[in-house]
Amino acid sequence: MQRIFLWALIVIVAVAPLPLGSNRPLGWSLLSLEVGVLLVCWSIHHIWAGQTLPVKLERIRVPLVLFALTCLWVLVQIIPNIPFGLAHPAWQELNIFFGSDVPGRITIDPDQSVTVLLRWLTYAAVFWLSLQLGRDRAAAKTALRAFAVIAAAYALYGLIALYALGDTILLYDKWAGKGSVTSTFVNRNSYATFAGLGVIAATALIISSRRHRNDLPLFSGKYFHDLLAHSLTSNALGYLWFFLSVTALLLTGSRAGSLSTLAAFLVLVWQLTRGTRLGTPSRVMGIIIFLILGSGVISFSGGFLGERFAQGDNQLRFESYPKVVSAVEDHALLGSGAGSFPQIFPLYRETEVLRDKVVAKAHNTYLENALELGLPATLFLTLAVGLLVWQCWKGVFNRARDRHFPALGFSASVLVGLHALVDFSLQIPAIIVAYMFLLGIAVAQSFSSRRG
Repeated sequence: MQRIFLWALIVIVAVAPLPLGSNRPLGWSLLSLEVGVLLVCWSIHHIWAGQTLPVKLERIRVPLVLFALTCLWVLVQIIPNIPFGLAHPAWQELNIFFGSDVPGRITIDPDQSVTVLLRWLTYAAVFWLSLQLGRDRAAAKTALRAFAVIAAAYALYGLIALYALGDTILLYDKWAGKGSVTSTFVNRNSYATFAGLGVIAATALIISSRRHRNDLPLFSGKYFHDLLAHSLTSNALGYLWFFLSVTALLLTGSRAGSLSTLAAFLVLVWQLTRGTRLGTPSRVMGIIIFLILGSGVISFSGGFLGERFAQGDNQLRFESYPKVVSAVEDHALLGSGAGSFPQIFPLYRETEVLRDKVVAKAHNTYLENALELGLPATLFLTLAVGLLVWQCWKGVFNRARDRHFPALGFSASVLVGLHALVDFSLQIPAIIVAYMFLLGIAVAQSFSSRRG
């Protein structure tokens, strides 16, 4: 039954990007329903079988409490007729203008705040299921390999859609991101994060399969014999998945997505090669080989990315950041309500560039959270995820084997964390579901099996 539940979760993660990244009401509603049904079924079976939790609550107690407090605060923001003058002044202005008697709340968009809360609970359920099902070593390996395949499949579709299907998205003409790979996502930057997660997953698989052979001298006969006899044959699919994801990533033209993936890749390689017996010359030659191979891949598929770097058209973002900071200062304690950025930000569009544009996202998840939730709740939410990432970091140094799992979780967090500084990928349901899936496996495998 545990294997059935694991594959059901994998199918949910695989299907999530299909309906435009599940970033439409129907898409994310179906995603929430699927996750909710799976969670209920798993819980009933777990209670019926009388089993103990593979990962006990005590091990994630602090992140759990912090996340629960953040969710509780969103509920407080939604309360109508909230006392002590905590309601947002916009409600009073609305009642004066229309002569109505609408109950005041902290949030200026109650419906959207409820939607955000339901999404959060869906993501938390994915993490919980992945955490419990991924504690088994064989299950974790299956899940990681499955995600690498999923990411490569979406990369392959994106390449086919760009070159063979007339630059379409699900057989419809693209209305955004034309001339770039977006796969089933609308925004190329969002897909770049998903493709980057695929790169990291494939890299973890490749390095983990060769970790016990890292003591062979580089450029020795034994090294090349092992490379040809083992790595390029038994792990050929891993290299294929890596190549597809990297190619699709570069052809998105996402500068921040590519740089964030590169940083996460370097962190992952450092974590998994730390402590090996390779000498300095071998390490230097390894870096040279990596640069040569990387240059080859970039020359094959990175020309479009180079053009994007040359453009440097970030005026809208740089114009909006100071205004978002001003909005955060006005809502530092209580926030304007989860999901309320599109409604609150027009009050701060003072420049000519911003007045002519519809700015629905801050292009910085941390600033947007600070505006919507207030600084205390944003700190709680960030700490909740940060402590889980810290557990992955500790797992890299504590685990005697399989430390590619916690290394994967930490590197994936570097990727999404850096990209969130300049974009909104973490607000796309399919991407955060994929991230929670990988993070749950990583945290589950970060605890030493010897300690039970």
